[in-house]
Amino acid sequence: MKSKVMVFFLASIGIAAFAWAQGGSAEKGKALADSKKCALCHKAPEPGKPVLGKPIEMLAGGKTDAFLKEAITNPKKAIDPKVKMPEFKLTDAELQDVIAYLKSVAKH
Repeated sequence: MKSKVMVFFLASIGIAAFAWAQGGSAEKGKALADSKKCALCHKAPEPGKPVLGKPIEMLAGGKTDAFLKEAITNPKKAIDPKVKMPEFKLTDAELQDVIAYLKSVAKH
C-alpha cells in the first residue's frame, strides 16, 4: 500500500512539474501585473521620490521560478518579513504568466 501511495505521489509531482515547465504567456502576465498595479511600486526611481520596490526589470534576473512564485504569493517569507508587498492569490497559470512577463523584461 505504501508503495502505491508513493508512486501516486511521485507521479502527481511529475505532472505538476511538467505543467509548470510549460511556461506562461508574457502578454497575459503583463496584463495581470498591470491590473494588480505592480508598477506603482516596481518602477524606475524618480529623483526626490522614495523607492518602494525594485524596478520591474530588476526582479527576475537570476531568480528561479520557484523563488519568484514564493515572492509573489508569500513575499514576507521569500523576501523579508518587513516587506510591504501584499500577498497575491493567483492560480498556477496566472503565476506562470507573471513569471514569463518578469523574465521577458529582465535585465541580467
